[in-house]
Amino acid sequence: MAKGILAPAALLSVALASTVFARADDGCEALKELVKTSVYASATEFVVDRPAVGMHTFGRGGAVGSTISGRQACGSTIEVTTRAFSESLASLNMPVSWNRQPLMDRGDYCLSHDLRQCYPSQSALFSSLSPNQLAFVHDAWKGVRDAVTAQMPYGPASDLSQFTSGSLDSALAQSLRESVDGPLYSSYQRFEHRRVRR
Repeated sequence: MAKGILAPAALLSVALASTVFARADDGCEALKELVKTSVYASATEFVVDRPAVGMHTFGRGGAVGSTISGRQACGSTIEVTTRAFSESLASLNMPVSWNRQPLMDRGDYCLSHDLRQCYPSQSALFSSLSPNQLAFVHDAWKGVRDAVTAQMPYGPASDLSQFTSGSLDSALAQSLRESVDGPLYSSYQRFEHRRVRR
């Protein structure tokens, strides 16, 4: 009797797991866009107004169409998140590379298998970032990393995130509000002023 019950249960578990992993890249584009627009908004906006409850948005402005609604998953969360972070900063003329350690690639995204082990730094190929820019990069990365990690049900080393556009957008906005002092070109100017006075 027990064998008769366990076999269907095992098959159901395998079917559910394969469904999750088969759809594991459905949300990668949404993850990329939400990270990019949230970081950009954190760097440039003075006032952050959240949308009405239940409204899905990309970043802090602009509604998402119905094609991006519902539960989504991304099976390459680490690459997508770190690449989107890099692209957002590059659009602000703040190029970064990842994990300045001897055996790690210093490219456009992090090659680590654990999101907690990804660290943005100045790109060796471009002029160095100012102290206020570096402070923003580290604060913004903490916000993004914490928000995305919270969407990874199997942990930050699993590379799998599951979310709705609304839940990820809210998590990014809240986490960035907590980690970032304010817009880059106002709140972070104190770092530049300290450097000039020396």
